[in-house]
Amino acid sequence: MTAPNIPELRVLLVDDNVVVRKLIEMQLTNMGFANIDSASNSNEAQEKISVTAYDIVFLDWNMPGKSGYTLMQEYREDRQYDHIAFVMVTAESQERYTREALKAGATMYITKPIAPATFKEKIERVLAWIESNRASKTG
Repeated sequence: MTAPNIPELRVLLVDDNVVVRKLIEMQLTNMGFANIDSASNSNEAQEKISVTAYDIVFLDWNMPGKSGYTLMQEYREDRQYDHIAFVMVTAESQERYTREALKAGATMYITKPIAPATFKEKIERVLAWIESNRASKTG
């Protein structure tokens, strides 16, 4: 197995809060990510996902219109998106939300405010998931 090449991974940040998107983008850039797009709502996210093969999609649970949770559920129902690591980033810190998101197909669950050390550790676990997922497809 080879680790994913971080600069080549395509990332989409979906959050209605521009400050949160910038903070996540900054942390990802510090980790070596280079292909980072953003969307402020689910409709924008769907447009971008329809034309770009993302490796990781960060979703805010609570957004105007369709929630990130609902959007993730819809993509998890379609096998062509199995390769995408969906990361819920939300202020919903109750354990039931974490369980619900993971059960619905989230690869990782990160609560706001985001501590940089926690973020890095969780993203490393997401990268391991991507590596394992790719290995199972090729092996």
